Amino acid sequence: MNFESLLNSQERGANARILGLSAADNPYADSAPDCRHEEDRNALYEAWAFGWAIEDTVRQIDTGIYGFLRVEAALAGLRAPQT
Repeated sequence: MNFESLLNSQERGANARILGLSAADNPYADSAPDCRHEEDRNALYEAWAFGWAIEDTVRQIDTGIYGFLRVEAALAGLRAPQT
């Protein structure tokens, strides 16, 4: 297990949230446990979940780019983007 693998898994989790998947859709949750690789799978599971949670949190905050898009949509009389 290397740091790049963890970052990749975290990015996949964030992308999954962007695509509308739920936290239960973590691909590392259903893997058959293998004693040799269970620790690596757990680390990847946690990294994916962390990426998903970060993206979910950002989408709940009315600041940053999401807040800006909501304000712009409201000013233009459009429906605000859904998170």
